[in-house]
Amino acid sequence: MTQRELEERIDEQLAADLGLTPAVWALPGQVTAALWREDARRRRYREGHPFFLGHIRRGAAAFAVHEQLLPWAEKFLTGVEPEWCLDYAFLREMDGALRPFGWTIANAHPFFAPDLSAPSLRPAFPVAWYEGEALERFRGDGRWAGTLAFQPNFPDLLAAAALDESGAPIGMAAVSRDGARLWQIGVNVLPAYRGRGIASGLTACLKDEVLRRGAVPFYGTAQSHIVSLNTARRAGFRPAWAEVWAKPL
Repeated sequence: MTQRELEERIDEQLAADLGLTPAVWALPGQVTAALWREDARRRRYREGHPFFLGHIRRGAAAFAVHEQLLPWAEKFLTGVEPEWCLDYAFLREMDGALRPFGWTIANAHPFFAPDLSAPSLRPAFPVAWYEGEALERFRGDGRWAGTLAFQPNFPDLLAAAALDESGAPIGMAAVSRDGARLWQIGVNVLPAYRGRGIASGLTACLKDEVLRRGAVPFYGTAQSHIVSLNTARRAGFRPAWAEVWAKPL
């Protein structure tokens, strides 16, 4: 897979999430506000209408909204510069528009995709792989609750774990099939073993395996989670898009 092919797959998935076409990312500086429509290819984190969903990608922004929000979205959102639309003042404006309809901003996060020109990072520790039914041994284990979701709409596919001398996992990265060709990586390391490069090593290892299987791995975290942001960078990821979404009050 080339970098161009990887970027085009991201373009396609993010547009499908909104019920739009990848053309919305073609013009930097452009903000699109449109009615959301169902697309069978979308990532399905919740059932039903998302009410308000936005992606910022390639210097452009696109928002798909409920028909009740469209007049406000066309008036307000199209006047905001894409690079700044997730600043607090604009998020507050968005939240104020949602609340009369029983919705609120759920979150706004940056997301990262592989930089294929980055040097490969090889973990300096033994790695164990778990796939399919082998992941079931970790169901209900709170240590990996933020790594393995066990959700039918975005099933866990594969995990890579660092092991201690006894063979017990001390860190784990896992990937879920959030979209047909866009799979999300999550990682956690037990507190006593943090600061040793385990998270970045596992994330890089899993990234390479996902790419080998023909899918695009991605990584998301909070803007304030500096340790996690650095994990993404060390593992060979770079910023790819930002996302804002809503939830019912």
